[in-house]
Amino acid sequence: MKQWLNLVPLTLLCVTPLTQAEEQKTSTHKDVAVLDSLSFQSDRSVKVPYTGTPSNASTKFTIDPMKTPKNVAVVSEKVLQDTNVQRISDTLAVVSGVSVLNPFGGLWDNYSVRGFYTDQTIGASSLRNGINNLGLSASRDMSNIQQVEFLKGPEAAMYGAGDPGGTLNVVTKKPKFSPEQEISVRAGSHDQYRVALGSTNAITDTLAYRLDTAYERNHSFRDFVKNDRVFVAPQLTWQVSDQTQIDYDSEYSTIHTMFDRGVVAVNNQLGVIPTSRFLGQTNDGLLTMKDYLQQLRIQHQWNDTWKSQASFTYKNNELTGYSTEARPREALLKKLNANGDLDRERRLRDNQTISYLLNHDLLGEFATGGVEHKVVIGTTLSELKLDSNSKRVNSSAINIYHPVYASNLPAVTTTVSSTKEVQKNAALTLSDFIELDPQWSVLLGGRLDYYKQSLLNKKTNITGKDNFTHFSPRASVNYLINDQWSIFASVGQAFHLNSGLDINGQGFDPEKSWTYELGAKAKLLDGLLTSSMSVFDVKKQNVLATNPNNYLFNMANGEERSRGVELDVGAQPTARLNVKLAYTYTHAKVTQGDYQGARILNSPKHSANLLASYDLWQSGEQKIGLGGNVQYMSSRSGSMADNGFNLPAYTIANLNAYYEASHNLRFQATLNNVFDKTYYASSYAQQWVTPGNPREVFLTVNYKF
Repeated sequence: MKQWLNLVPLTLLCVTPLTQAEEQKTSTHKDVAVLDSLSFQSDRSVKVPYTGTPSNASTKFTIDPMKTPKNVAVVSEKVLQDTNVQRISDTLAVVSGVSVLNPFGGLWDNYSVRGFYTDQTIGASSLRNGINNLGLSASRDMSNIQQVEFLKGPEAAMYGAGDPGGTLNVVTKKPKFSPEQEISVRAGSHDQYRVALGSTNAITDTLAYRLDTAYERNHSFRDFVKNDRVFVAPQLTWQVSDQTQIDYDSEYSTIHTMFDRGVVAVNNQLGVIPTSRFLGQTNDGLLTMKDYLQQLRIQHQWNDTWKSQASFTYKNNELTGYSTEARPREALLKKLNANGDLDRERRLRDNQTISYLLNHDLLGEFATGGVEHKVVIGTTLSELKLDSNSKRVNSSAINIYHPVYASNLPAVTTTVSSTKEVQKNAALTLSDFIELDPQWSVLLGGRLDYYKQSLLNKKTNITGKDNFTHFSPRASVNYLINDQWSIFASVGQAFHLNSGLDINGQGFDPEKSWTYELGAKAKLLDGLLTSSMSVFDVKKQNVLATNPNNYLFNMANGEERSRGVELDVGAQPTARLNVKLAYTYTHAKVTQGDYQGARILNSPKHSANLLASYDLWQSGEQKIGLGGNVQYMSSRSGSMADNGFNLPAYTIANLNAYYEASHNLRFQATLNNVFDKTYYASSYAQQWVTPGNPREVFLTVNYKF
């Protein structure tokens, strides 16, 4: 890591002649937002609160969305508020092409974009304010989140290794130089309680703070399952001068939870046992996940046309604790099918990831003749350490029809796996957004990544190493037909590192994928109706899957392909009514490998969501409103082998109502799963199926002062 730090000055030396050639000017702006590295795009004619405005995470520049050859789906602050979102998973339904995956007992956010499942070891890749979020991450608290975005398609040309379907970007709230305090209290079904506090203000004329905190204590519709969460996020913004700004961010999360793998399917059939039935061990205690992040960002405006954005991020995540789970082997289900006894094993997990990320982007705007350029020259250095230790022992079986929870638990002494992996990365990014004329724009770019990957199997003392270089290109073109319509086409490559060693002690080559996309955007009725549609084709190679000969090892599963259509519509037909529609058709399957022809795990062919809110009455500052959404999900394969086990299709409805007594005081009631529909949200295998929540009621009070 240390020797790579020398590359940063080299990048600065390369661009110094460019910056010195420009006339130095002093900015006349004092507003902090001028130097905000994740400012929102400046298409101010868009008025639809449910549509929202994307940040500049995809291009690093403020560009009219109608001219951007990219589809960015936004879950706006208004949608987060009206739907009373508690987790990232609660936002997935309102975005086309995104669906929930195995949540690992609720410990992390896991989702599928355009049909592909993500890394089952550390979860889905993501961004935080346009900066890579490396390693394990606890499921996010929403108290400091401004909005959630899904950058559709590959982002490897800008951010390196990631998923080809798209990337989640979380935009956090920022410190303000004016006082703003808020307290939120929520109570709901199954003894779920939460309190959150937010505060921001100026400390001096140039220094401002923000502090967000939250505490939760929850039980569940699942028997014996409970959790508590603590979240603290201090931030500082120092406006050193009109040209320079320094931001310090931190987040501290601690989660204690009873680890819960869900229910089991009998003869590939769900619903045989109640969705509330817990099949673990009550005396295992709570798993603990700790997630700490420290981040320093420096922004400097060299002159009117060039600026630098640099950041350093340190992140540490720890996962420790016991659990008793169904053994992940399909052959063991024969005994279960005969008399209801489920074979289990007791596990001890002790996992940790530590990451360091240093990033510098030089952003320039200039013209060559009549052609406008927006250029990004980026340098990235990172190191990710993954330390994973798992011990297991066979535990007593549990009868799924008449469960008895033992008081004496076997000692976990057998080490099943113990690995230490290190991923070192150095990368150079070059991107150019070119406006050829008022109608045609082109986005060209690429990123060159160099990786040193090593893995030590501490149990066998076998070491695997690999060094490789990967170039990720992308090219996109956008045509602005008029102020109301635009079309775009794009092609790009993505890659994802495959962790671990195979059954022979060898490492894996990274996944590689190509994405082809055609899209159209519309902005009608002076921005009161916006829509986007995309047709995509993604092919991914060298995908890992569980080795059928030994479930402790992975194997390269060949090739997967996903094709489909996405549609997102946001509208405000009247001043009182907001509507958001999302629909996706996805055909995703394994095209080569042992599971050839199988549908990709948890990938629905059809999904749709209709969200609406209506202000019933308003008098002065007082307001009463109603809203809700209807979500449809078609049937999906519940196992990687697609062996006849399906998660059934479902349709659920949610309602919400609110009363604003003033601009400062808001009361909200949320009724989820109105008709108490039994459904299953995701699955990893027949033994590990996550049931959806039954009917739940939440009451929330927000007070600002």
